[in-house]
Amino acid sequence: MQRAISKQDKIQRRNVLLNAALDEFFNKGFTATRMEDIAKQANVSKGTLYLYFKNKEVLFKTLIEEIAIPTINFTSKNVLAKPTGKESLEFLMQSLVKVICETPLPKLAKVIIADGRAFPELVELYREQVLNRVFTLLETLLTRSVKSKEWQCSNIPMTARLVIAPIIFSVIWRMVFEANTEKQAPLDIEALLKQHTNYLLQILNVNGVSLDE
Repeated sequence: MQRAISKQDKIQRRNVLLNAALDEFFNKGFTATRMEDIAKQANVSKGTLYLYFKNKEVLFKTLIEEIAIPTINFTSKNVLAKPTGKESLEFLMQSLVKVICETPLPKLAKVIIADGRAFPELVELYREQVLNRVFTLLETLLTRSVKSKEWQCSNIPMTARLVIAPIIFSVIWRMVFEANTEKQAPLDIEALLKQHTNYLLQILNVNGVSLDE
């Protein structure tokens, strides 16, 4: 590959390297992936890769910073901008369909699930930068909607985890069970999350079923 000289060329080269790293991590696992594998996938020399990233841990951290965090920040801002809990929840679920189906974020999650024991410090980073931010968003939404008397909820932290559970299921199903087979019909994630939203609204609604029953 031709040497990157201009600032724009270097940005493009960096993105190529990150995409190659994500593909290698996803296909081989974090532990089995070598820096030379990533360089080969990106069609550059190993020396060129080391000019941008000193090791694969830095590569993975950068993937979290540049794929996960901007997505979460954008989603959080728009979810909390909605005037009601119902509109916020519906927007959140619609956004998550796009995240699962159209972004590389689920690939990061699959790497964590498949190979997490081998690099606990990166698992903790993913927990802090991704999962905890999502839980904070949901807890903020739930708290706001309870205070406005739109929703009822006696255990906000636990409810936040119940809200997100089908999202994690969808990611696992898509990345693991649909990745290497054409026999299995793809999961209709949009329909699943729409049904999930309907159930949540029935339960959370102040006139609906109590979570304590």
